Amino acid sequence: LLQGRKQMVMDAQSARWIAVLVSVEGEAAIAVVDAGELEAQAISPRVLIDNTHRAADIDFCNVRPALLVSGTAVSAALRDYRLLGALLVAAESTGATAACLDVTVDYLKTRKQFGKLIGSYQALKHPSVEILTMMDSARSFVYHASSLITDDALAQDQEIACRMAKAQATEALKFAGDRAVQFHGGMGFTWDCDAQLFIRRAQWAQQQFGDAQHHRQRLAGLLLDD
Repeated sequence: LLQGRKQMVMDAQSARWIAVLVSVEGEAAIAVVDAGELEAQAISPRVLIDNTHRAADIDFCNVRPALLVSGTAVSAALRDYRLLGALLVAAESTGATAACLDVTVDYLKTRKQFGKLIGSYQALKHPSVEILTMMDSARSFVYHASSLITDDALAQDQEIACRMAKAQATEALKFAGDRAVQFHGGMGFTWDCDAQLFIRRAQWAQQQFGDAQHHRQRLAGLLLDD
């Protein structure tokens, strides 16, 4: 029987099966739970800063899993799962950055202040170009990491590529979302403006599968000599 609670489980309300990381006699294992076996009150929805995503806390106390996967391969599989998850979030974040840049540039080309398009001011041009260069870098990292992925376990080069992609892509989205809100002025902070959606997504994506600082700390050990 399982004992414990998991927090912020993505899409828990709509999941048919749930893979739960557990500890069995001090060793990592994966318990596969039939969501239909959970009591209704076991799933507690959570409100996220990113309102386009859904998550919930799940109480697994006294739940019997349908399957328990254990053995030496579990730890390696979990490591690869975290790296591949980081790469997928990086890909999503890169696309979100491109969409954020489109929204921002469209606004800069139509909004006038003191009789001039605000996009003509260098103070707004330079950050927009920085968003573009950060996005292009993130896209290159994502393409590179994706090209290295095979059916085999991830090696060091693949780990480095996944971590680089995650760090760059989420930082790019965070910067783009922040500038989008600022460039839209007071309206950018309201529900009527899409700019706030990007900064919310950036805050959530930053925390999934480790933030940029986490991955850079791991990269330091992989890339730098002692």
